[in-house]
Amino acid sequence: MKKKIIYSILAIIVVVVIWVAFNKEKATQMVVDLGMAMTSSVKHRNPSTEKAKFEMTADAFSKAFKDNAVEANKQYINQAVLIEGDITNISGVTVSLNNIACNIDSTEAGKMKDLKVGLKVKVQGLVVGYNDLMEEIALAQCTIK
Repeated sequence: MKKKIIYSILAIIVVVVIWVAFNKEKATQMVVDLGMAMTSSVKHRNPSTEKAKFEMTADAFSKAFKDNAVEANKQYINQAVLIEGDITNISGVTVSLNNIACNIDSTEAGKMKDLKVGLKVKVQGLVVGYNDLMEEIALAQCTIK
């Protein structure tokens, strides 16, 4: 009886492995779908509705990272910030304030047409990283205030 159960389980595993080997795309999509189903009930953070933990100029924010990146990372990463500065570049959905790259949230896409280089703006977003090689600070889910 025990051998039959073990052989049945092994047979099922062999069939699944063979199916996956010939249907990699379907198997991958099934794993992705399972992952999405498991995480879809997780409430995602919306930094635009949060009160910004830090409010400062783009220059002061950049200086904090240039002076001491380790401490700035500890203080600002994963925090909602409100940054004021002049737009220095616009590329796709990314608005740059000097070395701060603000990825504008898709809900704000309509406001992108009104933006131009040189315009003073306030941008609120979530600090997601600092590239010390390029000295660039990345903000995500940004909104124009």
